[in-house]
Amino acid sequence: VPLELINQDWIFRSINVSRRYDSLKRFIDIALAAPAFLFSLVFIYPFVFLAIALDDGGPIFYSQQRIGKHGKPFSVYKIRSMENLPTNEIKEVKKVTRVGSFLRKTRIDELPQLWNVIKGDVSLVGPRPETPLLVKEYADKVPFYNVRHIVRPGLSGWAQTQQHEVPKFGVDIKQ
Repeated sequence: VPLELINQDWIFRSINVSRRYDSLKRFIDIALAAPAFLFSLVFIYPFVFLAIALDDGGPIFYSQQRIGKHGKPFSVYKIRSMENLPTNEIKEVKKVTRVGSFLRKTRIDELPQLWNVIKGDVSLVGPRPETPLLVKEYADKVPFYNVRHIVRPGLSGWAQTQQHEVPKFGVDIKQ
């Protein structure tokens, strides 16, 4: 459908999500995320904790505000893969750690987000939640961008399966 023929009413009429579908999707999210979270907690996290402690000894986790369903903010949890570097500039410079590079390539840094799935902040599959600053920027530039907030955001989305480079805006990532 050509974009010029689409308006917000068309989008809402085209999306027909039933309560049964929502309930089934939530059940599948919990049925898959809970065992994966417990497995990672027992068999993966200890090695990650040790690797980070030996690499730079900094904090293991960090959280960041993201925008979820109905535009509500929530905290997303991740394993820290970057370190802040002191600079003389106002802008903060971050660098991917040695362990962080491996964690990002294998997506292990995303495992704490299974807790977000269990809590109901995100689903296993859906549009990736963005930071409030990027949501504002995208909403100003991308037609119908905010329509994505009518569904629960996802731990995995199109970009994770299709993009191999992680795009970051306004952050200097040096390896």
